[in-house]
Amino acid sequence: MRGRTTLTAVVTAVATLLLAGCVAAPDPTPPPTQSPGPTVSAGPATPPPATAAPIAAPDPAPVDVAVVHLTVRPEQLDLENARGDVVATLSYDADAEVFVDTLSQVLGGDPAVEERPGGHEWFPSTRYTWPGLAVADDHEPEEYSSDMNVTVSFTHPVIANGISVSTVQGFRPGDDLQAFAEELGEDWHETGYNSFPAETGPEIGERMYSEWDDTYWKYANANAVAVHEWGGDPDPSVTSVILAPWNFGIGHV
Repeated sequence: MRGRTTLTAVVTAVATLLLAGCVAAPDPTPPPTQSPGPTVSAGPATPPPATAAPIAAPDPAPVDVAVVHLTVRPEQLDLENARGDVVATLSYDADAEVFVDTLSQVLGGDPAVEERPGGHEWFPSTRYTWPGLAVADDHEPEEYSSDMNVTVSFTHPVIANGISVSTVQGFRPGDDLQAFAEELGEDWHETGYNSFPAETGPEIGERMYSEWDDTYWKYANANAVAVHEWGGDPDPSVTSVILAPWNFGIGHV
């Protein structure tokens, strides 16, 4: 996808967490000395109350130590610590280099990189893979900006560095997709390919084919977290996959 020169505030927050992790040193410049006021009546001076010594704040933990779980959202990844707190978010519209570098810190290593040529219906792309996760950056021209900058695809519930993955409902790659469809009230096709949104973000435009039968074209024109069946993978444990962002409300080829 297209490169990005201006990063979002959430990526800035992530980059901040990736720094050395030390609190800022106090300003060494002493405060200005005020002129003494007028002398008051004589008498023994009252000693000032004792002041407790300041307690130093602990250093913040780096991202790759604090993050133990990724929640896949329609427009970003939520990076969470062991308590379930979101310590940072990572937008799919971030520059691909920043996105991949941040995940490399979280996952404890660099990805394998594969350059893929374009074809008749797709642009050239770069694919970054870690165990259980792939990030795709397709290199569409700036004037053909149709979606967010990168996509993520998770095939396993625990990926590199022991990081767990799920949707907001707790669905994990490899979980029973038919049971999840029933939970969400989605149609299930016994024959054919099943794919549906686990979570949908805000609408970004009118939905395509709105005049068609709403039993099929019922989804909003919005980024979503897709869950779908996986076929053809040599690993039999890969049965259901989480993909984001994916727009069910527009046509795809």
